[in-house]
Amino acid sequence: MEVAEGVHQLIIPMRFNPLGRTYSYLLTDSATLIDTGVPGKDAYAALEKQLAENGVKPMDLRKIILTHLHNDHVGLVEQIKHHSQAEVLAHSSALERLKEQALLYENMYEMTTSELEILGGGNLQQFLSRFEHSFREAPEPTPIDATLEDGETMRLSGTSIKVFWTPGHAQEHICLYDADRRMLFSGDHVLPKITSNISLHTYQQGDPLADYLASLKKVENLPVDLVLPGHERTFTNLPERVQQLKTHHKARCDEVKSALRTGDRTVYQVSSKISWESRPWPFMDFWTKRMAAAETYAHLVYLRNRGEVSEKMREKVLYYSLA
Repeated sequence: MEVAEGVHQLIIPMRFNPLGRTYSYLLTDSATLIDTGVPGKDAYAALEKQLAENGVKPMDLRKIILTHLHNDHVGLVEQIKHHSQAEVLAHSSALERLKEQALLYENMYEMTTSELEILGGGNLQQFLSRFEHSFREAPEPTPIDATLEDGETMRLSGTSIKVFWTPGHAQEHICLYDADRRMLFSGDHVLPKITSNISLHTYQQGDPLADYLASLKKVENLPVDLVLPGHERTFTNLPERVQQLKTHHKARCDEVKSALRTGDRTVYQVSSKISWESRPWPFMDFWTKRMAAAETYAHLVYLRNRGEVSEKMREKVLYYSLA
C-alpha cells in the first residue's frame, strides 16, 4: 500500500505470533527499506513480491535501516544481503547490543534458570529443563555496515530523515522522522493499540521503563500527520496515543504497588496480581508468564529507583515491598 508519495507499506507475514505481520517500508526514490520482517521462505517471498509490484528487486536495494534488532524486524537482512549490496544501518548502540547477545548466549540456559529462581518462579524449573537444548544455539549476529546517532539527519533521494534514539522497548530502538512529509516511522516505540513490551531480565542492567517514558517525550510533540508503525495499522493521533501509553504505565505501576500492600512479594507473585490484557495469569503458558514477569520486573525496578518500593534478597530470591 502506498501510504505517501514514494512510500510503500509492505506486509511481511509472521507465523506463530498473534500480531500476524510486521510492516516494512519501502522508500522508492532512494531504494531504502525500513525493517525487513521475520526470517523464512514465506516472509521473503512476500517481501520479494511486494518489492516487484513497485518495480524493485532485492538486488536494487541500496539501504536497509533497522529500527531495532528484534527478530521480526531484522530477520531477512542476511537473505537480502545475499542478493544485494544494500548498506545496513542501525543506531550505534546496536553494535554493543550484538556483543552483549553473543556473550549472553554462551550461558543463556544457566542465566535463565538462575533468573527463574531470583524472580520467585523456582517451582517452574522442571518445566524449563525440558527446553535446555533450545538455549544452546546462538543466533547469527545481524550484519551492520554503518551506524546512526540521535539527532542525525540522513539525506536520501527525495527526502531527509531525522533519527530519534528511543530506547525502552529495545536499547537500540530508533524512530525516523520525515519532516517534509510530516511522517514518523515509529517501529515498536509507539503502536496504535497495544503497548510495547517493556521488560528487564536479571542478567541485564538499566531501567528500561524510565528510558521508554523519556523516549516518548522525544517524539510526543513532533509535527506529525501520519505515524507508520511496525505492527497493527497506521494512525494519526500521536500526542493522544503517547498520553494513553503514559497513562497505561502509570496504571501498571499502581497495580504493582497495590499487589505489595499486604506485604513482601516476589516478582512472580506480583505478576499474578496484574490484570494482563492478553489473558489472565492462571491461563498463561510458561513462556508467557516469563515475559509477563520480565515486564513486572521492569516496573518494579523503575519504582525502586524512584524510591517507591524497597528491594531485598532473601535466600537467593528477590522480594519487594512498599517503601
